[in-house]
Amino acid sequence: MPVILIIEKGGSIKELKVTSYSEEELYKKAGFKSKEGFKKHTTWNVAIDETQYDISIYGKDKGNAGRENKYDLPPPLDNTLFFGNLVLVNKDGTADLRKEEWKKVYEHLFGGFEDIEESEDDEESEEDLEGVELTKDGYVKDDFIVETEDEEEEESEEEIKPKRKPRKTTKPAITKKETKNTKKGKKQVEENMETEYETITQELEPEEYLTR
Repeated sequence: MPVILIIEKGGSIKELKVTSYSEEELYKKAGFKSKEGFKKHTTWNVAIDETQYDISIYGKDKGNAGRENKYDLPPPLDNTLFFGNLVLVNKDGTADLRKEEWKKVYEHLFGGFEDIEESEDDEESEEDLEGVELTKDGYVKDDFIVETEDEEEEESEEEIKPKRKPRKTTKPAITKKETKNTKKGKKQVEENMETEYETITQELEPEEYLTR
């Protein structure tokens, strides 16, 4: 019993086992009441892991608004708008087509285009960075990038700090009054010493003075 795939208008895929069918009545498997506008649009011939797939797709490309199918199909149907459900069959319905198999074919059909887009994006990004100033972390240096604390510390260390002038120390000023008192005290001491000397010499006799 062959297995075919139904792509529902919401984008989900389900497997459907069928005993037999004719291409003229395949629209019924898709849930249409009329075969008007229902036809085969293309066949993908793909070989993966030494397995040959010949997958044909059937559906309607005309319909009422709100009935659009949301599933993204590979080229050459990537820009075609379909309505209602779609049907996928392998080798005109003579071979099974499981969801896992269709996923491999689907990725294969889109793979080449994804690789090209990624390589183009990489080349553009490298060209854009030519002559652009970067931070040490690899980011583009602009108004939206805040420098890290390490960078701020490095900049602060490079700044020249002003030298502080040594504070001058001054001796306290001596007033005239203090100077006068000092001279007066010194004179008084000298007078007292002379008086004491004269008193001692007068009290002692000449002989006593000599014997002492």
